[in-house]
Amino acid sequence: MEVPLSEFSSLDLERELYARAKNTDGLKQERFGRLLAARQQDSQSSIRQRRSSIAKFGARLQMDDFAEIKMFDPTEFEFLSNKVRWRLDRVRRTEDGEGLEYFHPDVLSRIDRSKTYMLNMDEFLVRQEPYIHKIFVIFISRTCGQEHKLCYARSLAKLRSWDEQAEEFEWPLITTENITSLSADNAELQTTLITTENIAKALSYVLGTVKDNNLENIVAIACDTNRLGVPAITMLLEASGHVMPPTLYDIYDLQITLQNMFCSACVRILMRVEHEIYTKTTYGDQLCRLCSGNRTKNMNAVLLLMEYVNKLPQILNTMWSFEEHLDKPISLIGLNNRLLKIYGSHIKRELPPITFEDCAAGSGLLQLIVFDALWCISTEAEPEEINLEVIVYPPHNQE
Repeated sequence: MEVPLSEFSSLDLERELYARAKNTDGLKQERFGRLLAARQQDSQSSIRQRRSSIAKFGARLQMDDFAEIKMFDPTEFEFLSNKVRWRLDRVRRTEDGEGLEYFHPDVLSRIDRSKTYMLNMDEFLVRQEPYIHKIFVIFISRTCGQEHKLCYARSLAKLRSWDEQAEEFEWPLITTENITSLSADNAELQTTLITTENIAKALSYVLGTVKDNNLENIVAIACDTNRLGVPAITMLLEASGHVMPPTLYDIYDLQITLQNMFCSACVRILMRVEHEIYTKTTYGDQLCRLCSGNRTKNMNAVLLLMEYVNKLPQILNTMWSFEEHLDKPISLIGLNNRLLKIYGSHIKRELPPITFEDCAAGSGLLQLIVFDALWCISTEAEPEEINLEVIVYPPHNQE
C-alpha cells in the first residue's frame, strides 16, 4: 500500500530510500523528488514482484512495505511467514470494539517455574505526524533481563487537529510540583490514547493467566508508574479480584525524573542501589547504608526514591524463595525495562508509513506482529511452529 509522499516524515523517507538502494542525503524536498522518481520508474517497468499480504478482521498489511523484507529471498520469506502466521492467529477484536489486540497466554504458561520473572509494560509513541499512533505492550522477561517475550499488545491511532501541539502527545515531564500529587492530577498531564480502563483490562488478561497457572515466580511489574497511571489501574484490578505484583518504577525512567527534579544526590543513590549485590542476611542493612548518606533537602525527590527502595525487600525475599536464587546473592541490575526501550526505539525507526484509515482499522497492530517476528527471527523453531503447516497468503495486487 503506497502512502502519499506528503505523509512521509524525514525518517520515513530515509527508510524508503534505503530500501530502494537510493541516496538518502540532501534536503527533504530533494529526497521527496528522488522517491517520487523511483516510484514512477517502478510503475513504468514490468509489474514488480510483490510479497504476500496479511489480513485479519478487515485490516491488511503488505509485507514488503518493510524495508528489510524487500531484500528477503523466497526461502527467507517463507521462514518469516511461519512466524508471522501463528502470531496473527492470536490477534482478536477488543472487548470495547474499538480495534484489535494481541494476546498470547502460552508465553506465560510456559515459563520455567524454578526461575523468577517480571512483567514489563510500556507505551510507544510510534508516529506524531500526520496522525498520532501509539502501541501499548506487556512483555514478560527474566529478572536477569533475558528471555524477552511479547504477551500483549494494542495499537491506537488518532487524527491530529490543526490546533494541537506536538508536545501535547509527548511523555510528560514529572516535576516537583506534581510528583506527589494525586493520580487524578497526574492524569491531566498525560495525553494518552490508551485509557486506564484499557490498561487494566489488558493486565486482567495477563494476571488471570498468572492466577490460573499458579505462577508465583512473577515477582514484579516494571513500568513508568506515573505516566501509565498505575494507582488507578491497581484500584480497578483489585476491585475485579486480581492481585497486583509489586509495581516497580522502571529505574531509567526514575533516574530521568530525579534528574529533572535537579536532585543529583538521589540519582547517585539510585544507581548504587541498582548495582549493589544483595545477600539474604544483610540486604536490609545494605539498603539502609545506601540510603542513609542522602543529604539532599529535596524531599519530593527523596519520597520518590524511597517509594522505589521500600518495594525492594518484598521482591528480594520472593526471589530468594525460588531455586534460581536460593542462598545466592542477587543483583537488581536486570530488573528494569532496558530491553523493552531498545525494542521500542527500533519500532519507531522500522515501522513503515501507512494511512490513518489503515492504522485505525488495525494495520498498526499487524505492523507490530511482523516487526516482532523479525525481531525474534532465528534458525531455531519456536514452539508454535512445530507441526505448523506452511500457508502461502494470496498476493495483494496494488493498483
